[in-house]
Amino acid sequence: MKYTILFLLAFVTYTAAYSADSLQVNLNTTAFLKGDTIEFKCSIPGFGAKKLSSATLNVWIEDIARNKRWKFRYPMLNGEVSASLAVDDKIADGKYAVNFLVQPGFFKVLGEVLDHDKKDTTINFMMIPRNKKASYFDNTRVAPDGSFRLKSTLFEDSAFFIFSPIKKIKNNALLIRIETPLDSFFTPALTATHFITVGTNNPAVAVPITDTNSYAFDPNQEPEEKGLLPGVTVYSKIKKKIEQFDDENSRGLFKREDAIIFDGLDNEEIARSVSVFQFLQGKVAGLNIDTDSAGMQYAKWRNETAEVYVDEFKMEPGDHLFVVPNDIAMIKVYRPPAQLSSFSGGAGAIAIYTKKGKYADTKARHNFIVKGYTAMDSIWE
Repeated sequence: MKYTILFLLAFVTYTAAYSADSLQVNLNTTAFLKGDTIEFKCSIPGFGAKKLSSATLNVWIEDIARNKRWKFRYPMLNGEVSASLAVDDKIADGKYAVNFLVQPGFFKVLGEVLDHDKKDTTINFMMIPRNKKASYFDNTRVAPDGSFRLKSTLFEDSAFFIFSPIKKIKNNALLIRIETPLDSFFTPALTATHFITVGTNNPAVAVPITDTNSYAFDPNQEPEEKGLLPGVTVYSKIKKKIEQFDDENSRGLFKREDAIIFDGLDNEEIARSVSVFQFLQGKVAGLNIDTDSAGMQYAKWRNETAEVYVDEFKMEPGDHLFVVPNDIAMIKVYRPPAQLSSFSGGAGAIAIYTKKGKYADTKARHNFIVKGYTAMDSIWE
């Protein structure tokens, strides 16, 4: 799979260029109003000699007064990248440190198959990028100790990875642990820190770049957020586990209040089912499960095929079968004319959410959401 990224950045009115540890950073200005766009270009002189022909730029913005951090990352091709961040209205007025950190290499996934059978030298995996219609299916070699490594790849936002055995079995028995080195503790190869302000009445006034005396940045230490009021007691109704899961994992249009929710955390009926569609059969009025000549099942309302999502990633027909019912935390059903994407035509949708974090039965599983790269034109919010 090959991705080509094209970008063009025009600097206007004011350009500040700084260099630290041989990382050159150009900003369009250092004072911004809400709604403005931060435009930056980073380059590495002599990137070949530094073995940084392919690298990842992390841009971590910190609210100095409130100890709050935002993280973005971009692929550097031939030692260079240009991108922009629009300043959202929710960003508080104040002074911010913008930290630029370079890591060698592009994004990659490392993993381990637990209880690995040495006779199985290969496993399948499917990658489904968020907001993309096409999924990518491939396999990777597994070492005798169970370890494996996926090819480096570029994708925006995040992607849903599903691993499965080469030989088809009734249930996906793989227990897998993965890690992404870009998200692990690391020592940057190159760094640069600069300061900006948000909310100043005079965008042409630059922030002193040398003002670093009171600011210390540690990439491996998350800041403790300030600003909470002490001595305030809040009383609220204790939510059920499934309600807490829904609050923490549903976003955007998936938060629709008209969704029918089925609990897979405290109720074992989903886990005991053969498939999601078999579980839903007869439980939702008007929802029909049809099977085509190839044995593929479809959920339909009035002969219109409903969309299926797993962890809010759009699935192609049959892809949801890679998810084992025992791994399902919640199913949300949206009746027509619910439309969760521009491609659905209002035919309704089924959203499957897998167990994760504190809701997971084990840290080893076979499906994961993995964070990728930030879009070249994105929003700081």
